Amino acid sequence: MSKSTKLCRKTSCPRSNVFCNLLDKIVKRPSLQFLGQWGYHCYEPRIYRSLAKILRYVDLDGFDALLTDYIAFVEKSGYRFEVSFNLDFTEICVNTILYWVFARKGNPDFVELLLKKTKDYVQDRSCNLALIWRTFTPVYCPSPLSGITPLFYVAQTRQSNIFKILLQYGILEREKNPINIVLTIVLYPSRVRVMVDRELADIHEDAKTCLVLCSRVLSVISVKEIKTQLSLGRRPIISNWFDYIPSTRYKDPCELLHLCRLTIRNQLLTNNMLPDGIFSLLIPARLQNYLNLEI
Repeated sequence: MSKSTKLCRKTSCPRSNVFCNLLDKIVKRPSLQFLGQWGYHCYEPRIYRSLAKILRYVDLDGFDALLTDYIAFVEKSGYRFEVSFNLDFTEICVNTILYWVFARKGNPDFVELLLKKTKDYVQDRSCNLALIWRTFTPVYCPSPLSGITPLFYVAQTRQSNIFKILLQYGILEREKNPINIVLTIVLYPSRVRVMVDRELADIHEDAKTCLVLCSRVLSVISVKEIKTQLSLGRRPIISNWFDYIPSTRYKDPCELLHLCRLTIRNQLLTNNMLPDGIFSLLIPARLQNYLNLEI
């Protein structure tokens, strides 16, 4: 058995699958027939170029098909790799997908489709199909083991329309330390963002919107921690950030209505039913919108 066969043994994989075909092309390269030469720097450019050609011009239907291929590849491809190669290949693919969806396109429809397609896997952070928990490098760099999560990237860039979608799906509520997201919104230095219709959105207004959205999801926001960071010389992106955090999140008793929202959302989140489960509840539309963070 050749070394390349030992490295990658194919048992069953649809020939039409983008990721299976890409892997076949990589394995067949003569320069990668020796184990000592296998490393992500050897095959990353080919993976990136191949996926970038698709993602650059893809529409929603095409993106749906690409995600379907990736899910099938991970679940049913039958490929067996050395652990290091398996990690590198899947992480480079995920890095490329997330980079194009969040850093290059910045389209809420693509983000929501990604969340819908991978919703069944989001409860397991270690799963390769829980794409929303994987990391990527916003300024593309072919390192599969570094970067930030989509939630942190969106908080850094204050893309409020995408941030809202992530929160509606319960991504902030699943965060272990949600205050870090609030700190990022308030304190992370501004930088060039995704261009929407050739116009740079007002980052300050979006930062305010992001803070308001956080207050709809969290029962407590540590203003003390924000002030501690400010005392260390950090500067807020908006000077009046304090006005966008209700006193009931850090000083006064939390509103009963808000606590009810959190309790219901938490129950739906536990059953992986956010946000669709909200609209199956037999309650007025206004309350459904309230639960879905619209108001």
